[in-house]
Amino acid sequence: MKKLIYIISFFFLASAPAFAGAEDSLWVKANNAYSLGEYANAVDYYRQIEDNGYMSAKLWYNMGNAYYKMQEDGKAILYYERALKLDPANKDVKNNLEIAKLKTLDKIESVPEFILTTWTKDLRNMMSSDKWAWFGVGMFVLTAVLMLLFRHAPKTSQRKLSFILACITMVIALLSFIFSLNLRSRVNNTDAGIVLVPVSNVKSAPNSTGGNLFILHEGTKVEILERVGQWSRIELSDGRQGWIESEDFEEI
Repeated sequence: MKKLIYIISFFFLASAPAFAGAEDSLWVKANNAYSLGEYANAVDYYRQIEDNGYMSAKLWYNMGNAYYKMQEDGKAILYYERALKLDPANKDVKNNLEIAKLKTLDKIESVPEFILTTWTKDLRNMMSSDKWAWFGVGMFVLTAVLMLLFRHAPKTSQRKLSFILACITMVIALLSFIFSLNLRSRVNNTDAGIVLVPVSNVKSAPNSTGGNLFILHEGTKVEILERVGQWSRIELSDGRQGWIESEDFEEI
């Protein structure tokens, strides 16, 4: 029971406002600069908020928009991807990310996933981490109410129905907490990045003398498989692999 209370408390804390105190002032300044078309200034204010350790889908979405206006498409895609980590159901972020991707040179086809994996991800991405947490809390409360009905219902049929529904809502609550934890853990994952240089040579070995396999351009998303010194072994969504210099990309 103590562990369950701790988990629920974690979700309440995770849902706390993203900004407070001085960051509120920076947020207002950033938004005002953006509305005036001073996108570089807006990015400076947003980055100050980010450097102070605050994160939110709204912050990263706004940074993506500012970078897009500055025609820094790689960084725009980077921050849209970061926003989707926190709020994968955000349609505005998804739409702007797709628009930004249209300007990239590399058009890479993804290897099809196992259909059950796709369905699970689609279900998980229907809500943000915080919304799944609140939904799970609601299902947990409903489970408690149904257990009370099971205990005090006057008829056997009502007790059976209450017990069955309580089992269903408890499973839904547990799945909601799992989805919430999974989405939140993705924020700290550094297994993907966005190429931020105009051209990056992908090599067959982690050194400058390795043979060139193919070329990547700014804005392309890569999965990071391994790191050796200043080099990283990456994989594209179509399955191709190779080594690029780690300074050529930034982690999502």
